[in-house]
Amino acid sequence: MGVRMANQLQKMLKEAQKLEKKLAAVREDLATRRVEGTSGGGVVRVTMNGQRDVVGVRIEPEVLEGADPDMLEDLLLGALRDAKEKSDELAASEMGKVTGGVMPGM
Repeated sequence: MGVRMANQLQKMLKEAQKLEKKLAAVREDLATRRVEGTSGGGVVRVTMNGQRDVVGVRIEPEVLEGADPDMLEDLLLGALRDAKEKSDELAASEMGKVTGGVMPGM
């Protein structure tokens, strides 16, 4: 391997390390960001962070009065799916700012 190629590889390694540090900072930030998924017109709400961790669930009391378990399960699943989609969109947007839209490992 020539000196020139070794220098290019070293430069690429440094750039990769810088990118990894930036991505780590974005992942930390995503842990603090919040999105809310809803279903049933907002009667069930699920809050997630940008890393898909569920951090809150809110079910309006009127849903619980005489609630049908199947309906409540469907509402909860709908809100979870909505929150997951929004969390994924947030993560992709923030990571894309660092990677220029190209996600490492994809």
